[in-house]
Amino acid sequence: MKINEIQLTNIGAYRGSNTFDFRTENDKNVILIGGENGAGKTTLLNAIKLGLFGAYAFGFKTESADYYKRVKNILNNEAKKINENNFRIKLEFTLIDGYEKTDYILYRYWNIKNESLKETFEIIANGKHLTTYDKELFHAKLKEVMPPQLLDLCLFDGEDISRIVNEDLLSDYLKKLSKVVFNLDLFEVLELDLETYSNQNLDLKKMESIEKDLYELNNTEKTIKKDINDLTTQLDEYKLKRREYQDSYNNEKLLFDTNGGLVKAERENILNQIHTLEQERKQNGELIKEFVSTLLPFVLGANLLGKTRKQLADEESLHLHDQLKAKLSAEALADILKSISSPEHNQEVLKNKILNIVQPEENLILIHDASFSESSLIENMYMKVSKYDKKDILNIIEENKVKLKSLYELRSALKINDTTNEFSEMIEKMEKLQKAIFDLDSKIKESEEKLFELRSSYESTSNALHKIHSQLKDNEKTQSSFLESQKIITLSKRFRQIQLKKKLQEVQIAATTMLRRILRKQNYISSIHIDENTYDIILLDSNKDSIEKTTLSAGEKQILLISLIWAIFKSSGRKVPFIFDTLLGRLDKTHKTAVLQYFIPNCGQQAIILSTDSEIDTEHYEILKPFVSKEYMLEFNVEYKKTKIIDHYFPFKKIGESV
Repeated sequence: MKINEIQLTNIGAYRGSNTFDFRTENDKNVILIGGENGAGKTTLLNAIKLGLFGAYAFGFKTESADYYKRVKNILNNEAKKINENNFRIKLEFTLIDGYEKTDYILYRYWNIKNESLKETFEIIANGKHLTTYDKELFHAKLKEVMPPQLLDLCLFDGEDISRIVNEDLLSDYLKKLSKVVFNLDLFEVLELDLETYSNQNLDLKKMESIEKDLYELNNTEKTIKKDINDLTTQLDEYKLKRREYQDSYNNEKLLFDTNGGLVKAERENILNQIHTLEQERKQNGELIKEFVSTLLPFVLGANLLGKTRKQLADEESLHLHDQLKAKLSAEALADILKSISSPEHNQEVLKNKILNIVQPEENLILIHDASFSESSLIENMYMKVSKYDKKDILNIIEENKVKLKSLYELRSALKINDTTNEFSEMIEKMEKLQKAIFDLDSKIKESEEKLFELRSSYESTSNALHKIHSQLKDNEKTQSSFLESQKIITLSKRFRQIQLKKKLQEVQIAATTMLRRILRKQNYISSIHIDENTYDIILLDSNKDSIEKTTLSAGEKQILLISLIWAIFKSSGRKVPFIFDTLLGRLDKTHKTAVLQYFIPNCGQQAIILSTDSEIDTEHYEILKPFVSKEYMLEFNVEYKKTKIIDHYFPFKKIGESV
């Protein structure tokens, strides 16, 4: 997609008709727009998205009351006051779909009548006005070629990039970006639709054993995957909250010290001991609860569990016996005997001897008729009960009693210490913050342990699924719609994995090349590796040793992120406009120069840069100028409350020129 021109009429601070020409030349791909804060740069970005997608730009499916409320807020106030009733976004752009180029002119109007807002939408494609039906087709194509979330990802917002870097959200961001840019989200939707279809009208009673196992394992995998995603999100929130509490504690402690307060080493030591003991008692309590709710009933019924285990093993032998009995027909036995040159009258003897090998020792009545997954659960529980030692849980209970007594003594000592301190209010606040930090540390540790267990369970479930799929592959009887759907879903997942691995390899190479060109520390980072499962970034030096990302400066992390984003788009082959909003604000002079010289010129056919004069000054403007196709300056007039578009960038003073 390439944006050719946008015209704003009474949108935000753009009073009257205002036009930006975004057409670029082959060797000049930059549109440079300068403006102070509040001049209208953000309004311009929002207008592009609103003009293209309408209600869909704000996440609304239809033109609802909430959507019109949002639109009304961005219409020019002066025009609304005098009932001018002329609000419009005109957008000219080019789309290439299937090697076919189409030039579009899009009009989105709004009229206010009796305090009510109405929207009108018109679209011209290669000079032809589209009908209502054609407009629907256009919207469908646009959402496919350039969905709103993709346009958001093309926007290199300096504030967002800093937040992603500072809050360590790089892996999550890359995961989201890769899915959209590589169209892998479409396959996920397909898999979800097939899963829904295959589960419709299922009759578990009529399903074969292998189908039941597959159905149950699929549900288990889905549940575990959801739990992993939910827990990962929760863990991120805990870590963010902990950083906030730690910052508050540090500020409070600094204020305490500044005002003459002294936190005695003895008091700190007591506090640490209290919090440590509390967490240890809490963890012990959780272990006791878990034992009572899970293992204790089976420990009490250990004999019954052992009998059940034996019964299941015998039933499995009985199943095998019955299957062999059915398979060992006279013809099959004759064929076996013939191959070993035995007389025919020995058929029955041979059959009985084979069956006796697998036949249970006593007459058996089928009780459980358990599936493979159900038998595995019994076996796992039996192994846990076998390893159980009652001393372990008794020691934990006794340990908690001792810790409770120690806590009482420590709290008494702390109370005596604090009653004599004139900074008791500050101490109390710091203590609450410290307790909150300890609580979060406990939650973080607990969540990380649970996450490890969930990932292990997920891996076990995936292995069990893989085993069943291998069986299905060799089984000719897979005609049910459920099994066929599962085979397609498995194929789709495998295709996604292969495609993602291939694309991420391309991204690693491209990002490494770009990073080495613009990073000040030459050859500091030799290569980048992206984990295809977690999207974690691993940086390697020339000796193939890992480099901790924490050792990078904020500017270096930002350069790493923009290199990766650029590489993902380059690998996808998508032709998109790149929009940079105050991207360079946090970079030093050397890195700014490198980004302007090597990164910006390689951002495809169109790079729209929104900047302040402090971000791109005289020196950096001269570096960028050879690549600039159009330049504008936004100037907000306070008296008339409107933004004026000037056809040049900030008028810098020449060196030596008098002020």
